[in-house]
Amino acid sequence: MWSQPGYLPNEPYFVSNPNGKSEDDGFILTVAYDFRNDRSRMLAIDTQKMETAKEFDLPFRIPWSFHSGFWAKDK
Repeated sequence: MWSQPGYLPNEPYFVSNPNGKSEDDGFILTVAYDFRNDRSRMLAIDTQKMETAKEFDLPFRIPWSFHSGFWAKDK
């Protein structure tokens, strides 16, 4: 599980390490909205540590998608 305060990640994409020794060796790439700075960022998350390895500021804001929206069952 990955989370970071103030970020809303979008649909993730797994990119495997072609020289990896295990099936979870690679990175998850996702665009996340940074609420604190009102901008979108591309994140590369290390799949073995589930920690952000690198962040890239995008020159524009990418709107949230259906896949990043969660609602309570009673709503």
